[in-house]
Amino acid sequence: MQPKLLVLLAAALWLLGPGSAAALVVYGSPRAVPGAGGCLRDPYDEPDTDQVCPGLAAGLAGAQAVAVSPDASSVYVAGEGAVVALARNRATGALRPALSPSTRACIASSASSPCAAKDAALGGADALAVSPDGRFVYVGASNTATVSAFVRGRRGVLIPLAQRVRGRYFGCVAGVPLAGVPQPRCGAHLHALNGVAALTISPDGHYLYAVSYGLKPGTDSVVTLQRDPRSGGLRPLPGTHGCLQSLPGSGCRALAGLEGASAITISEDGRFVYVASELSGAIRGFLRNSSTGALTPLYRRGGCISSGTRGEGDAPCAVSVPQLAGARSIALSPDGRELYVAAFDPGAVVVLGRNRKSGRLTARPPDCLQAAPDASCPVGLPFLRGAAALAIGPDGRVVYVISEGGNSLVELLRDPTDGALTPASESPTTMDPLSGPIALALSPRGGSIYVASPFDDGVAALTG
Repeated sequence: MQPKLLVLLAAALWLLGPGSAAALVVYGSPRAVPGAGGCLRDPYDEPDTDQVCPGLAAGLAGAQAVAVSPDASSVYVAGEGAVVALARNRATGALRPALSPSTRACIASSASSPCAAKDAALGGADALAVSPDGRFVYVGASNTATVSAFVRGRRGVLIPLAQRVRGRYFGCVAGVPLAGVPQPRCGAHLHALNGVAALTISPDGHYLYAVSYGLKPGTDSVVTLQRDPRSGGLRPLPGTHGCLQSLPGSGCRALAGLEGASAITISEDGRFVYVASELSGAIRGFLRNSSTGALTPLYRRGGCISSGTRGEGDAPCAVSVPQLAGARSIALSPDGRELYVAAFDPGAVVVLGRNRKSGRLTARPPDCLQAAPDASCPVGLPFLRGAAALAIGPDGRVVYVISEGGNSLVELLRDPTDGALTPASESPTTMDPLSGPIALALSPRGGSIYVASPFDDGVAALTG
């Protein structure tokens, strides 16, 4: 388990208290899917709280990433050292293991895991991406510093690609693993991969982008991997065109403002990429070459916006928004006019304006909601403490936010005319039995919300 996650786990467990029975607090309209299909936990691992989901699925220990397939039939969960395939009921949103017994529906890195299939490259699995055509799933792992490719088989079950696939493409790309973790057997290696934190795939399916939360100072990076849409295989770009890093040293172009790179998203037209960096407290924009996949930083005003709390050499952004400290998660509105940021440190959601033609960002204070109000962000919502993840509904009218400190799922209503957010409700309801949320994903039509918890080793399903 990577050092960053250990710190977050300790902080969240302190907030919940030992043996806490605190259920997930919901603000807004989402409600739990009833029955065993509404909450699944790992029966082979003891949860850190006394919440108990009625459904069971092997491989959910430490669940910290979740994704839904484009056809809405599968939900994938990654955590610690495994990836799990769950079948989704399209009508109700309920979940169940893709195969029975559930040990046949998961793949784990450890030989001692009950999962029937093993893949050593999955150590510290914490990032997921599904290809636009829904045929392949990619898993990023922090401990082994890998990006692995899987074919979606019958019932959505994952099948690892061979080390070498069609042409010069590979089923796994490895970087620099955590100290003491064995180097996995992958067909390709890239020194710039360190502590993989998030993945995204270009709309045309030809490139996969990974951000690495560096295992050592200065090794935080953005990496471009070329992808073969036909075979699903990956390969690094040659030379320095395929990576940017917070400090020189790995054959990558150096770019300040990437410390603690934690999230990445790409515009719907595929022209621009945006990266959030937690330690830099920054959002950086990149122009994307659709032919080569290479990224070029947007250097002029609006190319990056930071909290202004880091050293000048780290994130020299012309525009600063204090609430961006601890920027953890980002999402673009469907119309591309706003970029939304969940910032962990102040517990805030920030709205940044976006020029769809140039890709540049603008701050429009007081376009923010914050746990503790101040002069620059006057709306105070205590349940946003430790805002960790967000997602936008496909119609652009609602934004869902996961808050670790508030142990909550918050529904925010978005005004499509100016992108402003307002709470759907400030009256809480509780959802047993899951607690300690860390990640969420929406079904393609937005009717279902899936929340992953590493503390309860489970995933919950809610209706939107």
